[in-house]
Amino acid sequence: MPLGPEPYSPLQHGFDVDIPHWAGPGSAGSFVAPWRFPEFKYNKPKEHIEDRMAEEAVKWLGSLKGKQPFFMNYWQFSVHAPFHAKQNLIDKYRKVIDPKDAQRSPTYAAMVHSLDDAVGTLLHAVDKAGIVEKTIIVFYSDNSGNKYSEVDSNRPTSNRPLRGGKATMYVGIRVPCIIAWPGVTQPGSRSEEVIQTSGFYPTLLNQLGVSYPEDHPVDGIDITPALGGGKLDRKAIFTYFPHGVPVPDWLPPSVSIHYENWKLIRLFHQGENGAHGYRLYDLSKDIGETTDLTASNPEMVSKLDKLIEDYLTDSNAVVPKPNPRFDPTKYAPEKVGVGAKKFSLIKKGEKKKQGKKKP
Repeated sequence: MPLGPEPYSPLQHGFDVDIPHWAGPGSAGSFVAPWRFPEFKYNKPKEHIEDRMAEEAVKWLGSLKGKQPFFMNYWQFSVHAPFHAKQNLIDKYRKVIDPKDAQRSPTYAAMVHSLDDAVGTLLHAVDKAGIVEKTIIVFYSDNSGNKYSEVDSNRPTSNRPLRGGKATMYVGIRVPCIIAWPGVTQPGSRSEEVIQTSGFYPTLLNQLGVSYPEDHPVDGIDITPALGGGKLDRKAIFTYFPHGVPVPDWLPPSVSIHYENWKLIRLFHQGENGAHGYRLYDLSKDIGETTDLTASNPEMVSKLDKLIEDYLTDSNAVVPKPNPRFDPTKYAPEKVGVGAKKFSLIKKGEKKKQGKKKP
């Protein structure tokens, strides 16, 4: 679970064990040994990191002997870049992929296979320990499919019919969430409620009877009603991403609100004369976010933007400020949303002023 290098690792945040004690976002060098984790050596040639991580997790779980409560935060490296997999699995999926399918990477399929194997290893260990009926299992991802890297001469995956993906503000950032909670969830049940990961914290604490001070800041809400098939008592969900990452469907620094069937995206200082820009979608009719309804629904834009402003104020968020040196005549807005490794929002023919280099 990478939080950061020392002194910001999990070991400084309440965890007793941190394997492989690595601050990077992906596997170090490769998923298949030899890898480059400085404090985690492989046991055999071509050992897969997910197999080894599952093995270490099962070993730790066994040391508890089923006699004490535990919290295991198991973050798989799959399916994050760099894109590597077991060669036999790559060969297996290369034989069955459809070249016309948007999801046609045999390497990515092989990575998902190893991820699935590791999950199965953990679930089997929980079953073998005889603690299935008193163990809460939550499976989810921190972001949706990557649409900008390249693997097997293609994008790793597709989020269709949703627009966008990782590092965007569109609904393509959605991920599935699977929860097995004895006495709370029913096997085979399904909920269409939209949740956020910030809801896990208050949900687990409340349902386990763990109290916290009233002045303790909590971002999420208890999502237990949704786990039982009910509705959540919440009007809106906010997503704040004050960055501009040049991936397909990227946007300048933005914040969005999902309110009933509506979704409004505020683009900071992207409107006329430095005002904010907006994009409004009716997700009940346009899940792919293809038609901007801002011009035809000014009252809804105003209503939702007020909720956004209240949210930013209440959360004491640091928000982007307008650039006093911005020159709209040199701006190329048509490049917004165009994915590229290197590009410029300066119009063609205009030269970016270079500052003096320090000696």
